Amino acid sequence: MATRLRDRSGASSDIDPRIAARRDAVETEKRRRRGRWWLIAAIVAAVLVGAWFITRTPLLDVDRIEVRGAVLTTSDEIIAISGLRPGEALLEVDTSAAASRIRELPYIESASVVRKWDGLVTITVSERVPVAIAASADGVAMLIDGSGRVIGVQTAGDGVETVLIGVEAGAPGTLVEGVSGALEVASLLTPGMRTRVAGIATAPDGSLNLALKPQGIVIMGPPTDLPAKVDSLRTVMGQVDQRDLATINVVNPSTPVVVRTPK
Repeated sequence: MATRLRDRSGASSDIDPRIAARRDAVETEKRRRRGRWWLIAAIVAAVLVGAWFITRTPLLDVDRIEVRGAVLTTSDEIIAISGLRPGEALLEVDTSAAASRIRELPYIESASVVRKWDGLVTITVSERVPVAIAASADGVAMLIDGSGRVIGVQTAGDGVETVLIGVEAGAPGTLVEGVSGALEVASLLTPGMRTRVAGIATAPDGSLNLALKPQGIVIMGPPTDLPAKVDSLRTVMGQVDQRDLATINVVNPSTPVVVRTPK
């Protein structure tokens, strides 16, 4: 028997029971799907809210900050400039930005920051190695590393005595220009040679001369083949009587020439 239903206009119509049943089934399935989607949305929202609250709890905070590799720079200085602080949410720690700030310190050459979910943040640094000294405008001896960067004020125990002659150093963190050859020589000198070298001068054309203690000049010429020239100088200094030296010429490192002061 057909079922008499009213359509939306209010008029009645006869519909086959199977069609009516099918319509009811479709509507029921639609309601079920909507219910499932609402349930899924509610679950996702609950998870997101829960995750947000977890990140704001002490369970995911920075508990400890450790500094490794620092000798000339204190851990307090490094942590202070990093911007990291205990109690900060781990997910909000910007490791790249913190490492970049740490590298602004004069003595720091490289820095990395790693966070762990147990609350530990590790800062690992590599410090610059001073190889020479240059005087500032007010006469203060400043340490210079191999790249020409001014590291800081020379202090007792630094162990650096090689002076860059005719060079003025700026504030820590600045660069001394035009002395790359002199700095390379300074880094190549052995400990024994450093005690004999009073300073390194760079001429306008880039050629290098070394002032010796207590007297004598080393003529190195252009800043090329410097490892061989330094090695040649080391051999001469180890084999030749150092008294009455005028010059040691190692422009051609394979045939060094020693000239003495006339008596």
